Amino acid sequence: MPVHHVYLGLGSNVEQEIHIEMALEMLEEHITCIRRSPVYESVSTDPRQGPFYNLVVGGSTELSLAELHDWIKDIELLHGRTGSTQRFIPLDIDILLFDDLMGTHEGMELPRAEIIDRAFVLYPLQQLAPHLTHPSLGISFSELWRQLRPGPLLSPVRYPFGISSFGLQLKPKKFNALAIRASSRLTR
Repeated sequence: MPVHHVYLGLGSNVEQEIHIEMALEMLEEHITCIRRSPVYESVSTDPRQGPFYNLVVGGSTELSLAELHDWIKDIELLHGRTGSTQRFIPLDIDILLFDDLMGTHEGMELPRAEIIDRAFVLYPLQQLAPHLTHPSLGISFSELWRQLRPGPLLSPVRYPFGISSFGLQLKPKKFNALAIRASSRLTR
């Protein structure tokens, strides 16, 4: 079976640590060599929703694009995701990259447009794969971050282990009131 290289964006705005940790464990069923970015908190692009925890994971899978899509939608459903208009989103998983596919495949636009529009996607992706090139733009993700720096602002989150995937202790910076709230939550 062919092996495909994938990058997924994960997000949650309700019981974030529980849903993200469970999702990471569930993803191991069909994704191998999983690497993850640090976790960040950001305000929602929808003002009706609360703040999100986001991260990007990369790995390999033998699932086809359609199988991967169906499987992650099943994972979202198990976490209580009922639709795109939900105010509280227990778990959102998006396929950002699937090999070097470009264009519309299986009803999905690849690479996912939010990569260049949203800091909570581009920043963790460029941390995880700084030299990987955006398939349609031909520019590395780290260079895209330097050029674009989209919003919203991000605040690092000390994930339950207290250590990022790069082995560094995460210390939330006080970017704004959101970061201060995240910091106070972590020290309780």
